[in-house]
Amino acid sequence: MALPAPLPAARRVTRLSLPLVGAFVVGAIAYGGLYTFPALSVAFAAEFGISRTVAVTPWTMFLIVTAVASPLLGRAYDEFADRDLLTASMVLIAAGWLAVYLAPDISLVILAFAAFHAVGLQLAFIGTSTAIARRYAGVSGLALGVAYAGPGIGVAVALPVAAGLIETAGWRSASLAFLAASLVGVVFVWLMTSGPPILVPARRVAGSTRAKEAELSARASGLHETSAPGAVSAGFEPLPAGSGGAGVGRGSIRRTVRTHRFWALFAGAAAIGAFDEGVLQAFVPHAVRAGFGVDFAASALGVQSLAYVAGQVVGGSLSDRLGRRAVGVVAAVVVGGGVLLAFGASAAAPAVALAGIVMHGAGSGATIAVRSAAFSDVFGGANFGTIFGLLAVAYPIGGTIAVYAGALAFDQLGTYVPLVALVLLAVAGWAAALWIAGPRRRDLGRRRPAAVPETAPSP
Repeated sequence: MALPAPLPAARRVTRLSLPLVGAFVVGAIAYGGLYTFPALSVAFAAEFGISRTVAVTPWTMFLIVTAVASPLLGRAYDEFADRDLLTASMVLIAAGWLAVYLAPDISLVILAFAAFHAVGLQLAFIGTSTAIARRYAGVSGLALGVAYAGPGIGVAVALPVAAGLIETAGWRSASLAFLAASLVGVVFVWLMTSGPPILVPARRVAGSTRAKEAELSARASGLHETSAPGAVSAGFEPLPAGSGGAGVGRGSIRRTVRTHRFWALFAGAAAIGAFDEGVLQAFVPHAVRAGFGVDFAASALGVQSLAYVAGQVVGGSLSDRLGRRAVGVVAAVVVGGGVLLAFGASAAAPAVALAGIVMHGAGSGATIAVRSAAFSDVFGGANFGTIFGLLAVAYPIGGTIAVYAGALAFDQLGTYVPLVALVLLAVAGWAAALWIAGPRRRDLGRRRPAAVPETAPSP
């Protein structure tokens, strides 16, 4: 049997990978502008004279469209070249910022986020996620953590820039700046997709011919680990015997989607959307109402984004070593504690609010890295793009529910207390889903073998 490649070697490859650098920069550009929406929404409400619920409608429509589009976009990455689709993502995001700049009222802003930004960002997200997960299968926690650090750095830089531009030159000037950055992103897409061929971890199968055939069939099925611990393990059924040779067709996808495990992780991903998006979009208006000021709130979210980056890298790396379940549950506890501090602090205790939002960022960053790595561990294979696209539907669903719930509570009750309760429930839901349906630690060891080149297009 081939011996596994040691983790230090995998880290050297991660550091030197041109596609990983490209994924980092593309993510920073794509997410940096869009996730300044908490500050932009305050400016929209002031200029257009609209309620908080209407002001967040562009973002909730953005989330809904990403949910609807994700399966098709995921399938597209199984069928078409990464370079073409990722280039299209940058152009669509740029077109969205142009529409925002020209918007005479909130309706065109809604259209820009729902049509151009939603499809563009989801193309970028799925493209980088599937490419990195395929390239670094078995050590994808660290690789995805590094790649996902790009969006965190991008948001940390863009938030104070956007706040300054909104205050001095107006939100339309900020839109033009993000438009230009999106066009620059095309250059980094081409750098990202000009690297060496994908490296696919592979190991030799020992034992009888029948054992080899069973192992190869299990790999091809796209569901790599089919049982869960405890009394509920019988509910997470393996794929049917004789499910197939290549396992790359639509039948394989249907079999995967019919498993209980898929839906447990789907529900967990929806919970992540609720406690990530709900807090992100509510913190600025909450801070303003509590007397902190827009500058403090925007700066706090910038620091939160840096903590998000640290959480991505540290959480992803630790999950490769200690297991997805353990690290994911600890991260969930950190998120819950951070939310209580961030929304419970008064204007007299800005340090407490800052510490809380930073804890939320670090815990959420680790959660996202663990989530994507867990999806890769369980579902990685020829159809991973399609399956990842289906799972990507969940996050915006949870985010939409939380964002609208928070906005309605703010408009009707003048408080975000109902949102905090919803977020804490979502944190518990994600931890339970990961513990029940996530990959076991020993399965990570089986997926850390020596890499062999494949003649697939570069990620």
